[in-house]
Amino acid sequence: MSQLFAAVYEVTSATVGRPSLRLNLVVDRSNAGVVGTATVETVTGDIHEMSVRGQHMEIDSEEPLEAIVLAGTPPIFSVLDDAPAAFQMLMVLPSAWKDGQACYKMTLGKLYPRVIDIRDGKARAVLPEAAY
Repeated sequence: MSQLFAAVYEVTSATVGRPSLRLNLVVDRSNAGVVGTATVETVTGDIHEMSVRGQHMEIDSEEPLEAIVLAGTPPIFSVLDDAPAAFQMLMVLPSAWKDGQACYKMTLGKLYPRVIDIRDGKARAVLPEAAY
């Protein structure tokens, strides 16, 4: 397997009416680094995107597991008050990297912050989109 590869995940909640999350990540196995973007789409159709970076690690257990821990890197000069201000995520996957569990929190806005908090997320790997 290559040391550098793309990973795309859709994360949904088991609770009806919760936002959906799409992760477009690049994983570098040589230094266990992960970079990419997290895009949240709310049920009202609002879309919020934030750059993320984090770490990939293996978890010792009876069944081999992989974990990805991410944190948001908000822009220094945000023009919109409703822009994402913080993001944190933990995703645990079986070693096949296909499906797993995720929990995340995204804070939107600075003056009147709103928090999206998903603790029952189901992560599903999807194919990376081809660049045209």
